[in-house]
Amino acid sequence: MTVIKRMGAWMVTMYWPEGTGGTVGPREIQVVPADDADPQEVARGISSTILRRINTTPSDSFAAMRSLAEAVDVDIRELGERLVAMPGGVTDERLAVLSALYVHYVDLGERAPAQRLALGFDLNPATVKGHLRAARQRGFLTKVEGKAGGRLTEKANETLRGMKHGAGTEEV
Repeated sequence: MTVIKRMGAWMVTMYWPEGTGGTVGPREIQVVPADDADPQEVARGISSTILRRINTTPSDSFAAMRSLAEAVDVDIRELGERLVAMPGGVTDERLAVLSALYVHYVDLGERAPAQRLALGFDLNPATVKGHLRAARQRGFLTKVEGKAGGRLTEKANETLRGMKHGAGTEEV
C-alpha cells in the first residue's frame, strides 16, 4: 500500500508491504520536492523538522486508501491510467473513476482536489467540476456542503469492480 502526503514544499510517499494491513511502519519512505514547491525552500533541502513530522502511524487516509483498494481491487495509479485511456463523455465508468481519484486527493488533504485532478490529468477544470457535480447527482459521490469532500458510494464501488472484471461501458 502507498500513502502520499504533502508536507510544506515536499511530497512524502510511504510504501507498506502488502498484507501488513498498516499494522507496521512503512518499508520505504521517499521525500521529493512538490511540483509547485517554492524553489528557495527546496534549495534549503529537507530539514530535520520535516523528517520529524513524518507520521508513519497508519492514519485515516491510510485506512481510506486501503478500503478503496480493497473495494475495487485496483490502485490509484491504475485508476489514473484508466482515466487517461477513457474516451470523453459522461459514462458511469468515467464518473466512478473521477470520483475515486477525487476522494483520493481529498484524503491526501488537497485544498483544491478538483483543480489538482484537472491539472494532474490535463483536463479542463470546469469540465472536472461539472463531471463531479454529475457524479454526485447520479449517486457516485456523496455531498459535503460548502467544502471539498465526499465519499464513494456503493454504486461507485460496484461500477469500479465491474470495470475490473471487464463489464461494458454504459453511456449516461
